[in-house]
Amino acid sequence: MAYINDVFISYKRSKRSEQWLNEIFLPLFADYLNNELPHDPKIFVDQSGLTPGVDFNDELFINLLYSKCIVAILSPPYFRKSDWCVKEFLTMKHRQEILELSPLTKPKTLIWSVVYRKVDPIPDYAKGLHYLDYSDFDQVGDAFFKTEKYLEIQEKMKEDIKTIGAIILNAPPLKPGWETAEGRKQIITELNAYFTQYNLDDNKKQDPITW
Repeated sequence: MAYINDVFISYKRSKRSEQWLNEIFLPLFADYLNNELPHDPKIFVDQSGLTPGVDFNDELFINLLYSKCIVAILSPPYFRKSDWCVKEFLTMKHRQEILELSPLTKPKTLIWSVVYRKVDPIPDYAKGLHYLDYSDFDQVGDAFFKTEKYLEIQEKMKEDIKTIGAIILNAPPLKPGWETAEGRKQIITELNAYFTQYNLDDNKKQDPITW
């Protein structure tokens, strides 16, 4: 089975973060990525990419599993308040560890992390990764489009987009076993075992996460 998506957008939903994503980040991201790739990019966002009548958990997981990379839009609640965000992040981290990606491989990573608002502290499982800092551009509303900041975010996006373009163009092939129900069951088992390595709550050990 081929990839479904080039990009899976992972973010903690809130009124302000969704407004920023939909009005500022995503239009620029999609436009510049379209110029970087030889095909129209397929970008999954859970608010618009899910099918009515289909189990939310199953479809969300399938779209994540069959995405070439993840764009993790980080804010303080991303790791602290959302099991889903943590699962999405760790799922792609697990894949790149299995593939043994490094600064010497192509691609170097499958996680393209964008800091929407500063995160402190960064959880241990997310330390050591490169983060693109967009926290200076976290304003929303029509007035933002008339500021110097809007010009700056365009220039920054134009430069940064090259790195995710390289990830997409060099994405490793999917495991053939994932084409079967048994193969998908196996990867879920592997991921749940992987999740148990991490304390996903600041104060207590959670049970293994299941979809």
